[in-house]
Amino acid sequence: MRPLSVIPLFIASLLLFASPLLAQSGPPKQEKLVFENQFVKVYELTIQPGERLPEHHGGNRLVYTLNDAKLLYHWQGKAYEEKRKAGEVHFHPEAAHAEENAGKTTVHQIIVERQNLPLPPANGTGLDMAAANPNNTKVIFDRDMAKVFEVTLQPKDAASMHYCMDRLVYAPQSSQFNLIGSDGSKTKQSLKKGGYQWYPSGLQALENTSGARETLVVFAFKK
Repeated sequence: MRPLSVIPLFIASLLLFASPLLAQSGPPKQEKLVFENQFVKVYELTIQPGERLPEHHGGNRLVYTLNDAKLLYHWQGKAYEEKRKAGEVHFHPEAAHAEENAGKTTVHQIIVERQNLPLPPANGTGLDMAAANPNNTKVIFDRDMAKVFEVTLQPKDAASMHYCMDRLVYAPQSSQFNLIGSDGSKTKQSLKKGGYQWYPSGLQALENTSGARETLVVFAFKK
């Protein structure tokens, strides 16, 4: 007869190896879905000091940090310390994982998760925003999946014609601007503070129509 003391150890071993399978399929309550289309899902993540999220599954995603943060990233049975600066972007591959706030301040991040649908064929070619307008653009991330940059325009300033990939635009503050097509046509755009908008690929210029300095964060997807 098997000793009773062995049974708890046996059950614990099963739970250890089964833990990836037990990860919840949907996002935790700390991730608020704020934008979704067929290509991306956008979540705003808030983690209180000392709080740990339950293990959950996440797809390939870009994480934009809004404030300096110190986290423990739990993945495959190990914990990795992550120190993030405001305005920083990093990539996490598809996996079951859990985040823990190891700092003394509340963590605020934007998660842009790429869905499985392929992007449509590119509509045009040319220099991208960063290459065509280096004085208005700061590249903060550039890898296989996407390129992320901050675009800053002074009042009534404009960015010259450039090629744009399929992209998500985030507005840290209220923004008003014109998108100028290759034929010279102008389309008025307005984003509320904290707003998001998806734009298809193509050639365009950008014109700040407000009376204030504007910054936009652009998540341009390569695939």
